[in-house]
Amino acid sequence: MPTEISAPLHFQTLLNAHTYLVADFYATWCGPCKAIAPSYTQLSKAHTQPNKLAFVKVNVDEQREVAAKYGITAMPTFLLFKDGKVVETIRGANPPALKKAVEGAAKDITATAATAASASAPEKKTEPVKEAKKVDVEVEETTVSGSYGMTGSKHWRESLY
Repeated sequence: MPTEISAPLHFQTLLNAHTYLVADFYATWCGPCKAIAPSYTQLSKAHTQPNKLAFVKVNVDEQREVAAKYGITAMPTFLLFKDGKVVETIRGANPPALKKAVEGAAKDITATAATAASASAPEKKTEPVKEAKKVDVEVEETTVSGSYGMTGSKHWRESLY
């Protein structure tokens, strides 16, 4: 399950404690946010790894400081962080793009672990590296017809595309 962010320090602590962090910037009144929430929860359940890959939810109305720090102007927006830096941004409810980003991070973690295991193995005695068990996650892919964006007067407005 994704962790609900309760304060800017909470977000920063989780960001520093994990190699990868996936952040869902959402609002409770946002239709596209509600539509993609089950997919995000499924990905979280399948791919969360302690100290390596974490999933968080940031309510933009309650955590304005965090949303402003990362320039969130549309919802939902998903940010993928690696070592505390944004490496990918997904704007709008796009389950295939979100799934691809999360699976890419999970693969990188598995590859890094395999490399570290082979590097730390004794030179004379080599052991086969066990492959990580692949978890198939079925994410219901639905088309969502819009997102929310910030207007010049600092109010959220739905836009359809």
